[in-house]
Amino acid sequence: MMPRRRNSGPHTIDPNKAMIQSVHYENGSIGAVQFQNGQVVDVQTAIEMTEADLIEDANTGVNRKGEKTLRSYPDGDPSNNLSNLPRF
Repeated sequence: MMPRRRNSGPHTIDPNKAMIQSVHYENGSIGAVQFQNGQVVDVQTAIEMTEADLIEDANTGVNRKGEKTLRSYPDGDPSNNLSNLPRF
């Protein structure tokens, strides 16, 4: 039996993609993410990785200030949103 995924976005389970396990906040916004393998990257790198399709179940958006942001796919389950992941 496969473990439940953090998010049921349009991606399939791909062992070649990173999966965000926890987030670090700076000044009220995500400043960095940590992957399942323990690697930590800043949010700009995570955005670039997401746009290159290297991160599982994440996408990017634009906030009210016109800045790119990192987001999880909306699936109706708030428990797996990036804002609800463990903090580091």
